[in-house]
Parts: sequence; structure tokens; C-alpha cells
Amino acid sequence: MIQNRSAVTIAYIDFTQAFDSVSHEKLFARLYMYGICGNVLQWLQNFFKDRTHQTRVGECLSDVCNLLSGVVQGSGIGPIMFIVYINELAQLLEHYGIMVKLFADDVKAYLQVVNVDDANKLQKALDIIVEWANEWQLLLSVNKCNIVNVGYAPFMTDYYVYDSVLPRNSSCRDM
Repeated sequence: MIQNRSAVTIAYIDFTQAFDSVSHEKLFARLYMYGICGNVLQWLQNFFKDRTHQTRVGECLSDVCNLLSGVVQGSGIGPIMFIVYINELAQLLEHYGIMVKLFADDVKAYLQVVNVDDANKLQKALDIIVEWANEWQLLLSVNKCNIVNVGYAPFMTDYYVYDSVLPRNSSCRDM
């Protein structure tokens, strides 16, 4: 695309405390929808059940709290469960012709933008991401989201998330 003097616009999307926000009920429903049931689903439910959290600052410890949401960070299965949780988002966006890459809690949505219709299509994808995130009880970290254009962009347009213009950067750290 770059050799053909076309531009690719990439929207880097970051979820706020994504691993901590995953609804267990919705995660288990998603796993069941993917055909994970019986003993495997029961094992996963037991893995997430009765987890607690406590914070230490110096020598002080907070009260112990039950975890009602989230995937276990630092575990091998936590990132996999998060990808299972958000995989539908990638499929939804690809249905609209948006290319999507997922890595842990980061989403990269991109599209060759050659005209206003393409720019509108990418904005529609951002709107879909916001709607999906609300439905699945995740928030976007707008201050960590941004737009990067690669190649010659015939025009510039603003893209929005939560009525905030996403900053346009010339480069971005990409996992």
C-alpha cells in the first residue's frame, strides 16, 4: 500500500485496567459459546472463584477484598482468557472491513484510507469499539489511544472516542 502511495491509518486502542475489569459471568458465557463446557469450564470457574486481593504500601496492608471481576495477572491463562473475552470484537470489526490485531489488552484497528468514505468507515469502527466496550463492561483509556498514519495521507481527519479527538502521532510503540 505504501509503495502504491496509499495511506494506512492505524487506531491504537487501550482498555483501562482491562485485565481487572473482565466480568466473570460474561467470560464464562463466552467460553461456553465457544464450546468450552463440562469439566474444563468447571475447572476455569473454580480457578476464578473465591479470589481475593490485598494491597501493600510499605509495611501497611489493606483489607482483603473479594475479586468479582478480572483475569489473574501473572498467570499463563490470564492473557488467554482476556483474548477469548475480546475476540468477538475483532470478528465484529473485520465484518465491517477493518483489519484488527490483538495483543494482550491492546487493540490495533487499521484501514487503507484513500477517501472520506474510508475515514468514515474507520470512525464507525471506533464507534463500534466504544459500544462493544460498554456492553462488555470495559472502558477505553482515551489518553492512551492514538492515531498513526503510515504512508502518504491524501487528507487528514479527526477521529473520536467518547467525544474526544484522538491524538495523531508520527510514531507509536507497537507490541
